[in-house]
Amino acid sequence: MKFQDNQTFTYFRSLPTLKQINRVWKKILLASAVALLVLFFIYRTAILGGIGNFLTVAESAAVTSSNQTFFVLGGNGYERGKGAALLAQEFPTAQFICTGGGDTLNEMRALGLNFTSSDLTRQCMIESGVDSLRVFELGEATSTYVESEEILAYCTNHNLKEISVVSSDFHLRRMSLVFGDKFQEKGILVHFFGTETKDFKAQSWWTFEAGLITTLNEYIKLVYYVFKY
Repeated sequence: MKFQDNQTFTYFRSLPTLKQINRVWKKILLASAVALLVLFFIYRTAILGGIGNFLTVAESAAVTSSNQTFFVLGGNGYERGKGAALLAQEFPTAQFICTGGGDTLNEMRALGLNFTSSDLTRQCMIESGVDSLRVFELGEATSTYVESEEILAYCTNHNLKEISVVSSDFHLRRMSLVFGDKFQEKGILVHFFGTETKDFKAQSWWTFEAGLITTLNEYIKLVYYVFKY
């Protein structure tokens, strides 16, 4: 008797073990990490420059002739004061209000000098040629958020519907975040001006110590403000 075997057989390999799966995933993750590092190295200038530019960009409508009030935020009174003095030339009929309270630098306190941030900014503007009758002070606040509250109250009391706010260029993103919604809810249009600072350069902040400190510090503050306010 003759038999024909037409049967086909399917062979199954054993399923991969958890250790084998983990080994494959480790290789994938390692390859991905290496690829990302290579891409970062190739495009490092563009990426790091973008990190710096993000801090300096703020949406702001064009300034109109009805805007006659500029608020200069406290901190770094020299550079912000110099920048505000240039704006005073560009807007010869506008008034400037310097904000910022608190203690001055320890070096100045050691000499018996006790100025608020608004004092220093105003003095810098006057020494830069701005008429003292155009520069005022609103010097109680000790943080950007408190300054925004102080300025909002001032605008409400003086029926201001359009203002400009001046600060360091790296401060623009956080400043627009703080001032944005609550001023808009009150129908107040806010323009933002950034002054240059030696401790920050958007396209090269990672190349010098002061730039690294300023940028990292500003990002920490930005995250803090997002979650707190």
